[in-house]
Amino acid sequence: MRPSGPLAALLGRTLLWLPVCFAIWYLTAPWHLAPVVWAAGQLLTAWLPEAIGELRQHGIQLLLISRFGEVGGRIVANPPSGEHLGFLTNPLSYGYSLPLFAALALATPLPGRGRRLAIGLAVLLAVELASMIAVQVKTLTFDTGGAFVAQQAWGSLARDAVALAYQLGSLLLPMVMPLVVWLAGHGSYLAQLSPGLRPQRR
Repeated sequence: MRPSGPLAALLGRTLLWLPVCFAIWYLTAPWHLAPVVWAAGQLLTAWLPEAIGELRQHGIQLLLISRFGEVGGRIVANPPSGEHLGFLTNPLSYGYSLPLFAALALATPLPGRGRRLAIGLAVLLAVELASMIAVQVKTLTFDTGGAFVAQQAWGSLARDAVALAYQLGSLLLPMVMPLVVWLAGHGSYLAQLSPGLRPQRR
């Protein structure tokens, strides 16, 4: 059964907004990533100063400068100067919740559209910050040959928690959070679309 009425109109408007929002999101990535990268760098270096030297933005990629390096075929902490390992990651792989939500918000005919859009994007940037931190900690945990885990004295439970946080932050949250945030801010329109969900008066 095909959707009809207001629901079909909402879906149609959302599909029209999607390519526009994704294009703007991609072209402006260096700018909207910058505050998130700065915040992630501050939090990570405060939390793990003995493991992280710097989190640096290179266009649309992140470079994590660790305090580990390869010496004699082994990865060790505090290597000689110039031997520190760096890890590149792509934050856009988990940041696409922004254009998804923007398309939904712009397609929803409610008053205060700009305010709802701004609040929703701010919430999703906070989610992106959490995802970014999870990805960087996962990189250190599983890509340093056990040096980071040994330095932190983490057991199997901590490694499992890091793996779970990575899965949530990089896979689940980017897909689910745009809809959750849209529902939270546009519940009145959802009620208009589904009058049958309202309790019937007797």
